[in-house]
Amino acid sequence: MAVNTVKRLASDIMGVGMNRVKFKEGKDSLTRIKEALTRMDVQGLIKDGVVYKIPKKGRRKVKKRKKRGKGSKKGKSIISSKEKWMTRVRAQRKYLKELVDSGALDKKNKRTVYRRIKSGLFRSKKAMFTYLKDAGLINEDKIKKGEKE
Repeated sequence: MAVNTVKRLASDIMGVGMNRVKFKEGKDSLTRIKEALTRMDVQGLIKDGVVYKIPKKGRRKVKKRKKRGKGSKKGKSIISSKEKWMTRVRAQRKYLKELVDSGALDKKNKRTVYRRIKSGLFRSKKAMFTYLKDAGLINEDKIKKGEKE
């Protein structure tokens, strides 16, 4: 049998690629390989060690690491649109509460402004303050200096 055919059969038997199948050096082993006629003969050559497979090359597989939380990510963090909205709305609601507590804004107007904050009408606290000022809803005398944006 041709050496190439023996190599093909051996790779099929051992379940590896043809590149990983090697033959033992020497004149005696080469004649034994050429004399092999059946698949059983090739299996006998594998058992005797005349035909063998070389180990795999490349990286070893590493166990998968556990998924990490957001805190361990490196680089510039990407904030979702919802998180941006939440931070903006929370700041505006806190500022609205301060205005109502200080008496600068009437309690009856609080709910309408609160709904407008929720709808995303104001880009920032400054925009909200400007709107309240233009609408005449805010009493500027009762606002402490330094609190104004």
